[in-house]
Amino acid sequence: MLRIVCSVLLMLIATASYAEGEEAAAPVSSARYIHLEPAFVVNYGSSGRMKYLRTEVSLKVSSGEAAAMVTQHKPYIRNNLVLLMSAQEPETMNSSKGRESLRKVCLDEVRAVMTQLEGMPSVDDLYFSNFVVQN
Repeated sequence: MLRIVCSVLLMLIATASYAEGEEAAAPVSSARYIHLEPAFVVNYGSSGRMKYLRTEVSLKVSSGEAAAMVTQHKPYIRNNLVLLMSAQEPETMNSSKGRESLRKVCLDEVRAVMTQLEGMPSVDDLYFSNFVVQN
């Protein structure tokens, strides 16, 4: 009986160590995320009552070099995103299709800034972590 228990334990240990070896062989992603802090708080809309947006923005880059370049230019990127977000209309902010459109426009703006300053877009994607509007 002891021999059977020992055999089962050895098989479990062998299986566990094999599974760990497979996990270690998985490719490691070099993607990095740069969080533009503090959160963006802007007023938007051209008429009527004042409307507010609060959102957190993260940028995805694929290398340490790209992360360093983007980090160096954070103030310029933030400035352009504030101007872009504050120029939006309520119809854009209040629909999921509009928010996705805004996300793409913001990504294009960040890529344009980085291309202008560094000669390459450097940013793979842009994400809104939070998106709260007050009408």
